[in-house]
Amino acid sequence: MIGSLEEQALDYVVIDLHHMGYKVKVSANTLNELPSLHSEVKLFLHQVIKDDEVALYGFATTDEREIFRTIIGISGIGPKAGIGLLSQFSRDELITHIISDDAKSITRAPGIGIKTANRIILELRDRYKDYAPLNLPIGGAKALSSIASEAVNGLVGLGYSISEASEMVARAYLPDSSLEDLITGALRSQNPLKGR
Repeated sequence: MIGSLEEQALDYVVIDLHHMGYKVKVSANTLNELPSLHSEVKLFLHQVIKDDEVALYGFATTDEREIFRTIIGISGIGPKAGIGLLSQFSRDELITHIISDDAKSITRAPGIGIKTANRIILELRDRYKDYAPLNLPIGGAKALSSIASEAVNGLVGLGYSISEASEMVARAYLPDSSLEDLITGALRSQNPLKGR
């Protein structure tokens, strides 16, 4: 949808398209990407028809819309929870929590308890298994994912949680890192006295 942004609230916008106002529910991430009022705006829409209500959900990117659709495809998770997750986390942050089995972080989103967070991880972990951890370069992500996974597994073997290990590896990554360099650099990034 391309139209004029006429109204903006905490969780929705009103877009004028051919002199008709459309109320579109949006995430906090999308709100942050919007232009000033009365400017042209482009949103990627998802329509939800429930009972007698038709609701429009708008996203700044097709990637955000894609993960929203994936989330609400999980049994028991509706559009309100999906928007809540995408208001709390960027798409990349949410996927990082999912592949890191970090249910506790996911529960920071409104209305998401530990059971729901674990269900999200269970349903989506395999879908995003080849996704490069947050902060690692996008280029060569597939080649990188195997060495990064090995480094994360090595750190988990030393007693770090998966989420801690993922963050450490992300901080230590260099384009020409070997597995040994990556683990050593990750340990040093956490504590300068380790890994020496």
